[in-house]
Amino acid sequence: MRADDPHVVLSNYPLSRAFRQQLEACLSGELRWINIAELRQVSLLNLLRELRNIDAPCLSIATEDQASTALLPVLELLAAVSRARHLQTIDAQLRVRVSTRAHAFKHAVNLAWESLCAAADLVLARMALRRLKRKRRAEVVPGVSQRVAYLNCNLWYGLKAGGSVGHISGVANALMDAGLELTLFSAGDRLLVDERAALVTLPPPRTLALPLESSYYRFGRRGRMTIARVLKEQPIRFIYQRMSLGNYSGVALSRRFGIPLVLEYNGSEAWVAKNWGRGLRFQKTAELAEEVSIRHAHLVVTVSDVLRDELLERGVDAQRIVSYPNCIDPKTFDPGRFTPATLASTRQELGFAPGDVVATFVGTFGQWHGVDVLANAIRRMILERRERLDTLRLKFLLVGDGQKMPLVREALAVADAERYVCLAGLVPQREAPRYLAASDLLLSPHVSNADGSRFFGSPTKLFEYMAMGRGIVASELDQIGEVLRPAISLAPATIGSAPVAGDAVAALVHPGDVTALIDGIEMLAGNAALRDGLGGNARRLALARYTWAHHVDAILHRMKGLGLLGDLCAAAVAER
Repeated sequence: MRADDPHVVLSNYPLSRAFRQQLEACLSGELRWINIAELRQVSLLNLLRELRNIDAPCLSIATEDQASTALLPVLELLAAVSRARHLQTIDAQLRVRVSTRAHAFKHAVNLAWESLCAAADLVLARMALRRLKRKRRAEVVPGVSQRVAYLNCNLWYGLKAGGSVGHISGVANALMDAGLELTLFSAGDRLLVDERAALVTLPPPRTLALPLESSYYRFGRRGRMTIARVLKEQPIRFIYQRMSLGNYSGVALSRRFGIPLVLEYNGSEAWVAKNWGRGLRFQKTAELAEEVSIRHAHLVVTVSDVLRDELLERGVDAQRIVSYPNCIDPKTFDPGRFTPATLASTRQELGFAPGDVVATFVGTFGQWHGVDVLANAIRRMILERRERLDTLRLKFLLVGDGQKMPLVREALAVADAERYVCLAGLVPQREAPRYLAASDLLLSPHVSNADGSRFFGSPTKLFEYMAMGRGIVASELDQIGEVLRPAISLAPATIGSAPVAGDAVAALVHPGDVTALIDGIEMLAGNAALRDGLGGNARRLALARYTWAHHVDAILHRMKGLGLLGDLCAAAVAER
């Protein structure tokens, strides 16, 4: 390739909008963005072939957060496969370090050693899980302090955005609002958990192991050691763990310290990897970790009745289950926070004119989000209904990135698409309310599970949409359809009528139906009074039923009933 060919920026995961803009200002010339997460959708051979085809004057390996430094050795090895003439790394502070292929060879030695250690940790984890599977759930006594240990044992890399951030932060802050103290154990920063919480960082691996999946078990062992050291010095009342792939830290620590374990179960990560990803090398071990965690937890909290039914089928006693949907922080997701000037500036920043009607999707472009369905709907509108788009002055804002982004780009590869669509990329979770407030209607085009199983999710963005008081077009799919009731249903018989909001909170369409989705979007885009009516109703419903205070109160009252809180905390709960 010529010397003026694009400068390649390689990352493991999609980079945030802000970091990309910083890199664009820092690195000269045209940039080509490549992330390994997209390339990993194909085979390892094809991944290496794609990398070998990179023949650029410079390749920069970009890492956006501290945890991603563990990926550097692997990324430098992969970069060495390319034919780029100059290799370098660049971190979140825009510090540049030269990388060489000889340096990458040294990484290979470290990678081999780390892989051996991780393999040993995997074997130890299997032995421990098999022992725990044979044991009965421990009898425990609540601790005497008012402190909760919140375990977020996800080994995350890249920007922390999406519903999981809102869920972790919402539950943690609501526990403290209920009068409890909290220590957050997490790899990385405190997310949106406020300063009242003590933060203990679970150190990420210095380098990842191969297979990459084995790193979870090495991280889990080291994390348990860190948490145990703190709990020896800091008495707690109970452990709250968000369940993550292959991690059984809550069970081990609950048994060691004799205190209750509350397990948050948002669905099987092993199932997700098998059905929505490339599968797991150690699938049975991951499934065993889930089984052990569910068996030994003293209370299991889940976010949908579909998941509650699954837990019942797995033998969990109904009294040990709390099912409550995802929720919102009403202070964060409040449209009144933003002045007209702020909203006008945001729209201008994104390329929208004052009179445009902006329809927005926010998400991580996952398998179940339906963003590819939305992209196909937009494509059809541009190709077949452009006059209608122009009459409505309808524009689209897609905020996020992830697995489905290649399909989105492919669908939107039509002439003049940039006139109608802004792909904003990933934004920090704290910025999401501003983008939602600057929108006129909000889209939740979720799709059914491909294997025919029931949709088990409780999309956090659904409740965030509701709280922002904007008109919503959503899929009529299990909990989504149950929460958004009453609703305007876009069944064929109703299309073309002139609906009014009444007490409806959203417009619902059949999942995956591109035509119905287009009809719903156009209906709300052309009727400001309908949008305002639906949005007002949705916000009132969210505040009345779906705040994190509601969610945590359900947990604490069940714990009180099971004798898992103790007298001191029970009195505080009774006051609420």
